[in-house]
Amino acid sequence: MQKPGKVHLVGMLGTGVRGLVSILRARNVHVSGSDSSGKSLPLEFQRLGVECSPVHEEANLGSDVDFLVHTAAVGDDNAEVRKAHRLGIPVLKYSEFLGKLMGEGRGLAVAGTHGKTTTSSMTSWILYSAGKDPSFVIGGRIPELGSSRQGKGCDFVAEACEYDRSFLQLKPEAAVVTNVEEEHLDCFKDMEDILGAFQQFINRVPKKGLLVLNADDPQAMSLAPAAVCRNIQTFSLDSTVGDWQASQLRSDGLGSVFILTGPGGIRQPVKLGMPGRHNVKNALAAAAICRWVGVSAEKISEGLESFPGVHRRFEILARDPVTVIDDYAHHPTEVEALLSAARDVGFSGKVIGVFQPHQFSRLRQMLDAFAEALAGFDEILVTKPYQARDSREDQSAVSSNMLTREIELRGGTASDTPAFRDARARLDEIVLAGDAVIFMGAGSITALASEYAGKPGAIEIVGNLSKVGV
Repeated sequence: MQKPGKVHLVGMLGTGVRGLVSILRARNVHVSGSDSSGKSLPLEFQRLGVECSPVHEEANLGSDVDFLVHTAAVGDDNAEVRKAHRLGIPVLKYSEFLGKLMGEGRGLAVAGTHGKTTTSSMTSWILYSAGKDPSFVIGGRIPELGSSRQGKGCDFVAEACEYDRSFLQLKPEAAVVTNVEEEHLDCFKDMEDILGAFQQFINRVPKKGLLVLNADDPQAMSLAPAAVCRNIQTFSLDSTVGDWQASQLRSDGLGSVFILTGPGGIRQPVKLGMPGRHNVKNALAAAAICRWVGVSAEKISEGLESFPGVHRRFEILARDPVTVIDDYAHHPTEVEALLSAARDVGFSGKVIGVFQPHQFSRLRQMLDAFAEALAGFDEILVTKPYQARDSREDQSAVSSNMLTREIELRGGTASDTPAFRDARARLDEIVLAGDAVIFMGAGSITALASEYAGKPGAIEIVGNLSKVGV
C-alpha cells in the first residue's frame, strides 16, 4: 500500500479503529475523524494532535484525504462516507485497511470466539519483551504499550474478529483459532455459517505458514482437515494429544505455575500472573506462535511471567478491604471461565457478580446458558441490558428480571437491579470485608466498576448509562 498522507476515520473511538491512530501517527500520517458514540477523546489522541468531531457531517471530510476508513457499524448512508464516494476518495472498512497494514509485514493473527484479545496481547508482549519490536493492533489495552503500536520489526500481530466476517480481509502467515462457538447471531445464520467463515479465514494461511488450533475444542479441530496450511500445531489442557501443553499445572495466588512442554523437547517452567485455566490455554497458543517466529522457550517464559495483563480482563481495580474486578465477559462461556478463575484464587469471602448483559438479542438467544453460568456466584446482580444493534422485538422480549428469575430457578441468589444506582445500593447492603465483587459486560458496566472501586476520574453513576455502541 502506498503511504497515505491523510486518513479520515469514521467511528474513530470504536474498539478496532482507534488502534489505527497511533500506528498512523507513528508513520507521520495526518489523522482526522468523527465519532458520535459520546465517548471522550483519549488523552493519548490529544497528545498526538488528533481531533475527533462528535457528529458525522460532510464538513468533517476534506478533499485532501487519501483514505476514509470506517467501522463495521457505519454504513453507506453516513454523510462522510457519501461525500467520500462523491469525491472519489477510497472508502475502506477497518478490517480492509488493517489487512493492508498487515500485508506490509509478517502477519500473525489470533481468531476465536473467546480469548483472542488476551492471546494476541500475550503474543505481542512476548515479542516485545524478546526484542522483536513488533507492530500490533488488538481489542484490549496492555499497560505500558496500549492497544496498538508501530514497531520496527517485521511482525504484525492483529486480533482477527469474526463479526461481519471482518477477519476475511486479513491474510496472515500464521494464525491461531482459540475456539469456535455460537456468537454474533445477528450476522451469522447458525453454527454451520460460523464454521464456514472460520474455514475461509484459516485457508488464508499459506501452505508453509503456521496454523495453531485448540485441541480441546471440537469445532476448532474440525477446521483442520480442509486447511491449506500443512504446518498445524495444537494446544491442550484436557488431553495428551496437544503439541503444546501445561504439565504440573497449579494455581498460585492470582496466577498459575506450570511446565510448558512443546515440540522439539521443550520443557520450560512458567509463572503466569493471570488466574484461570482459560488463560493458561491462551498462553499455550501465544507460545506456539512466538516459537514459530524464533523466540526461545526461555524468552517466552520470561514474557509470560512479566505480562502485565489486559484492560478489563480480570483487571483488579481495588484489593482492600474488598477486591474489585472489572472484566469484559459477555458470553456464558466467558462468565463460566471468569468465575472458575475467581474460585481458583480462593478469596476469603463471597464472590459477588454484577452483570450487564450486552445486547438484548444475545440475552434472548442465550438466556438459559447465562442463567446456568451466573447461578454459580454467591450472589449475582443483573442490570438492564446494554443496547447495541437491537431490534424493538428483541428489546421487548427479554429483561434483567427474566434473567434473575431463571437464575433463581437454578438455585442461585439473584437481584434485579436495572439501573446502576440500584446495583450500587444493593452492593452497599451485602458486601463485607474479604469479599470479591466482579463487574462483567462489554458495555458501560466498566464505569460502575471504576466508581465502586473509587478510581479517580470515575463518572458519577446516575442511571444505567446504556446507549447504542459502535
